[in-house]
Amino acid sequence: MKLFTKVCLVLVLLFTSSTIFAEWVYVPMSINANKGDVVLSTSPGFIMDLLAILGCYWSHSGMAVDNGFNIRHNTMYVSEIPIEYNKIWFIQTTPKRMNPTRLSNGLPGILTEDIDTAYNTTNNFAAAGGAVLKPTAANESAYRQYLNAAADVFNYLKAYYRVNAYVNMYQLDYANYLITGRGNHCSGTCWYANYFSGKTMVVATIPPNLVSQCANSLYTSVKNMVRDEAGGFGAFIIDIEGLFGTGADEKIANQIVNTFGFDRATDTSDYWRSYIGAVTATANAPDHLILSSYTNPSGHNVGVQTTSTSYYGQVEPLVITDGYYIEIP
Repeated sequence: MKLFTKVCLVLVLLFTSSTIFAEWVYVPMSINANKGDVVLSTSPGFIMDLLAILGCYWSHSGMAVDNGFNIRHNTMYVSEIPIEYNKIWFIQTTPKRMNPTRLSNGLPGILTEDIDTAYNTTNNFAAAGGAVLKPTAANESAYRQYLNAAADVFNYLKAYYRVNAYVNMYQLDYANYLITGRGNHCSGTCWYANYFSGKTMVVATIPPNLVSQCANSLYTSVKNMVRDEAGGFGAFIIDIEGLFGTGADEKIANQIVNTFGFDRATDTSDYWRSYIGAVTATANAPDHLILSSYTNPSGHNVGVQTTSTSYYGQVEPLVITDGYYIEIP
């Protein structure tokens, strides 16, 4: 009996000591992406309206810079661009334009966000309809080293978000500091991460008729956005202003389209209407990073890549795993 009691006591001590000295470690929220995979997202807004004209389904992209815990991407917060106002003496009246420097050189630019922040706080990415571009299972072991290198490049790069990159994507330097007038948009930065690490992916060519449709869509979307944010009385003031010239909604819409097409961020005139019809865009939307054989959820084959120009051979639906604790003895 005494021996049995001693054995029980030893077992109790072992159990309690392992519990007391065990360490609980938190594993953060993650997605089903490995280092170097491209993360795709879709969300409503004027960029999505513009890209839908091209048959695209996704409106934003970034790259996993580790195994599913952090995304690095390039974006601009339009709501944080300072507004310049007309003045009568020292009194601000109606909006004159957006600050041209900040419009042309968008911030925050390239940044890294953990999954919880990206999907639940800043909402730069949306879970619904999300996807991950990655190698096929057959190519995983052969390609992962190159995608790791692309992710390392993305981690190094620092640059502005450039609205004009939607028309001319060739404007990103291999630099880890901000350079005025240089940068890219989301999918262009993903393209450059691969390019600077040794892989030249195909760049889409958008003909003038589609560029014109995109420009007109952008103009209408921005004009409506300005009026909505101005509210009822603000829209009334804008209408009054329009009776004597160009309303603030039209000025800001013109300014953004001039920046989009020609990087003329100081210009609030309708300059773009006379020249946009001759513009051919060379730039990739998120869907253009996909193989040409892939049919997106909108029913279009928008991708321009081939198995020789891209490491990304499959599109996998996004899966988010909530954070959890694990016990480490």
